[in-house]
Amino acid sequence: MEKKEKVFNKFLRRQVLIIGILFAGDQIFGFFEQNYLNTYLDQVLNLAPLFISVMVILSAICGLIMNLTWGIISDNTRSKFGRRRPYLLFGIIVGISMITFAFSLDLGGGDVMVAYTICIILDVVIIGIASNAYYVSERSLIPDTVELELRGRANGRINIIGYLGLLIAIAAFLIADLIFGQEVAGETVIGQEGHLFVLSIGGVSIIIAGLIVFLFIKEKTVSELPPKKKFFVELKEIVNIEQLKSNKELFKIILAITIFRSGISTVMPFLFIWIFALNLSTIELLLGVALGFPILFIITAFLGKLADKYGRRKYIPISIIITCIGYCLVPFVKIGTDVNYILFIVLLPFILIGVLGIVTPMDTWSQDLLPKDQRGKFFGIFNIVYTISQVIGAFVGGLVATFFIITGFVPESFVFIFAPIFFIGSIPLFLKVKETLVKE
Repeated sequence: MEKKEKVFNKFLRRQVLIIGILFAGDQIFGFFEQNYLNTYLDQVLNLAPLFISVMVILSAICGLIMNLTWGIISDNTRSKFGRRRPYLLFGIIVGISMITFAFSLDLGGGDVMVAYTICIILDVVIIGIASNAYYVSERSLIPDTVELELRGRANGRINIIGYLGLLIAIAAFLIADLIFGQEVAGETVIGQEGHLFVLSIGGVSIIIAGLIVFLFIKEKTVSELPPKKKFFVELKEIVNIEQLKSNKELFKIILAITIFRSGISTVMPFLFIWIFALNLSTIELLLGVALGFPILFIITAFLGKLADKYGRRKYIPISIIITCIGYCLVPFVKIGTDVNYILFIVLLPFILIGVLGIVTPMDTWSQDLLPKDQRGKFFGIFNIVYTISQVIGAFVGGLVATFFIITGFVPESFVFIFAPIFFIGSIPLFLKVKETLVKE
């Protein structure tokens, strides 16, 4: 006989809302960190792309090291404030550093290379170290505080709140473009004042989110946690063959999600380039967002509910295949100078679901497979998913966009056809991973 489906009580709804605020701060900060720290080097400091690449690479390396480091440290923290909570306060350092980034040229006395050095210190060192303390705590809080049978719906609700934060970031981006945007040599730039505007929003958002969650989240008491382990003991366990074997299902899903996210990373660097190439008005873009995001919210919540009702694996393949159909139609949105706006409106939800919605059951599944008392450390290991997929996806997307410079089509639109190769390629890998929620 099938067990009765578990429901959210008042305490859990409150916990999910609070963690959702944390994700919203993350989404706002992340949107501006990924886009506007780089454009500051380009549009304010007027540096060559090589300087941007150096900063991005160094930041990625720092992220790999510090995510694992903070994971081990937070797993073994036994403070009166809890295990994860203290590290949310690093959001204050992250936020202040992001705002300070906008003043790099002034702090460097107008010297571009001094300003660039300041940017490297702020982004790679200070933000790189502090943000990963915040991220590890954020990601670990869900499996730490939500039981397995409710985790799919919890992830759905948390992601929806996070995507509301993303909407705020997109709105700020459009406002900045409207107020500060200036055309220089055929390119729109927003200058230092515009960067101060958007980076301040990103910085203040992560500060507020970190403080709110620090004050109101509830964790297990220290007495409920296992004994602490020394840092280097934990580090050595990573290469312990027996431990690796005992977590083989986790490594299977890491491989599957890496392939899937390579498809996302094929699209993301070129998504806004493609959108701008359509030459849509601000009203048309806003209408697309107004119609696309509610559908994203509904599907995200629905996938989370399905993950709790029928298991994590069952509906991932069909969701991927349906999404891929939409992606393959994207090049037909603009042919020559003609834009099919109706097709754009229809396909935008497919794009959003592919890059944001389907990850809900995948995140839930991977959280189920994390060792109970080592979630921080294994989230540090799991972080390679994002780094490796970005390298693969960005490389493939760049090759595709360069190769398909074909008269009559937007070359960047072809990355949407190649992304499904990764999406569909991940399906057999997901099917090899053990189901974590078995219904009787």
